[in-house]
Amino acid sequence: MSNIYTDKLIFTILHHITKIYYIKIQDMKRLLTICLLAISTLSYGQKEIAWFDVGFKAMYGGSSILNSAVNDASGLDYSLVFGNSYSVGGKFGINKGFNGLAIELMYNKGNAEIQDLLSSTNTPVTVDWTGIDIYTLFRNNANLGFFEIGPKFSLLQSLDRTGRDGMLTSLTDDAEVETNLGISGVLSMGVLVLGNDRAFSGQIGLRFEYGFTDMIKEGAGQDRFEPFPDLVNENVTYSKSAPIYAGLVFELNFGLGFYGISQCGGRPKLFGF
Repeated sequence: MSNIYTDKLIFTILHHITKIYYIKIQDMKRLLTICLLAISTLSYGQKEIAWFDVGFKAMYGGSSILNSAVNDASGLDYSLVFGNSYSVGGKFGINKGFNGLAIELMYNKGNAEIQDLLSSTNTPVTVDWTGIDIYTLFRNNANLGFFEIGPKFSLLQSLDRTGRDGMLTSLTDDAEVETNLGISGVLSMGVLVLGNDRAFSGQIGLRFEYGFTDMIKEGAGQDRFEPFPDLVNENVTYSKSAPIYAGLVFELNFGLGFYGISQCGGRPKLFGF
């Protein structure tokens, strides 16, 4: 009788122990399910509206000034010299997927040099300028590279001419000469060389720029055929002076995060990468 009682007691204890462990296993399953759902929500539940980045930019290449009257004149060496122009500044990007708007603010230094081969002194006429450039470019970041196209707006800070006589003339200090707000077309393309995500990347490429507007405003400056009065005669019709650039562009980009919704019906907010 005691053996039967003992067997029942042992069976009852084992039954309760098994039941307790079963409950704990079920609780563990529920906890694991909750964790997986949380991870899934964090990974896929955020709806991205836009993402943002900032960056450092630098350009180095060749610049010149296109003027059809000067270009058509005989005996002039009118070439694009690599290494006479540079720009430094920064960018701010507003992006949606691979496409976005890149806003750049750059300090630019440019130069144009024209050699008069018919001159006995063989002294070139040089034009140097500095300015602040503002770019608003459509940008595509697909295929581990970038493509940009859009306008550039230039505010000239200085425009200096050195004539064949070696004399330096500051056109921005000349009360008779006024400069225009420059508008140029820009085309850039390049490849990814550092990083592989939105958090950080380094890219290098080529940039080409062509000025649509005249550097010199209508008035006395154009009457004097600035900035090339030494290279034309009085019978030549005035032509606009359009700055151009061709060279390298390099950038380091840092992701700020993205603006999105964390869950259905939630308020949009900024998330870090």
